Amino acid sequence: MSEAKILIVDDNPLNLKMLKIILKNENYEAILAGDGVEGIKTAEREKPDLIFLDIMMPGIDGFDVCKKLKANPLTADIPVIFLTAKSDTEGVVRGFEVGAADYVTRPFNRVELLARLKTHLALKKSGDRVLDLERRNSILAMIATTNHEINQPLTVLSGNLFLLQESLGRSNLNEQQIKLFERLERSVEKIKTILEKYRKAASMRFEKYSNDAQIVVFDDEEPNKNGS
Repeated sequence: MSEAKILIVDDNPLNLKMLKIILKNENYEAILAGDGVEGIKTAEREKPDLIFLDIMMPGIDGFDVCKKLKANPLTADIPVIFLTAKSDTEGVVRGFEVGAADYVTRPFNRVELLARLKTHLALKKSGDRVLDLERRNSILAMIATTNHEINQPLTVLSGNLFLLQESLGRSNLNEQQIKLFERLERSVEKIKTILEKYRKAASMRFEKYSNDAQIVVFDDEEPNKNGS
């Protein structure tokens, strides 16, 4: 299984082949794109962990590709390492200005290239963990607030439902009315159970709901002894 997914965007087939071999030997999954337009589309589709991006390409050059990647929420957080035969200060500075994380020069030094790759993959992983923690804390805070806000009107609803039955007299209710009251009572209790489950949740996880959405699943405080 690949350690990480790496996108290589370069119009030179030899460079693509050489980088693919280097990455494959280190157990990385290499995805290839022959120009800037293809690179942008591939990045959106594949969501790679890192992108090696050639600067000098026909059509859309590496600088413009990087700008578009960083402007797109789907690809903005993917680190970009520029590939260039130039090491001039102006080119390097411009690369960082458009959002590149680093650069390597050709001819490639395998040790240097892999060292920079591993560094930025580690930084991205650390950043992803921080973002995930922040997202989880935000969700938990929202759940706590929602729980508090719902409890008050739910208590009022439950109390008034009881008072309504008492004022009408349960013995005076017909079968259909009794069923309606029982249905309302079950719904109130179900909401209370859900809120209590969220309050006592030991952990939370994200599950895929649809192609573009996830749902938050809360695990019970105590594992089910039956395993179900």
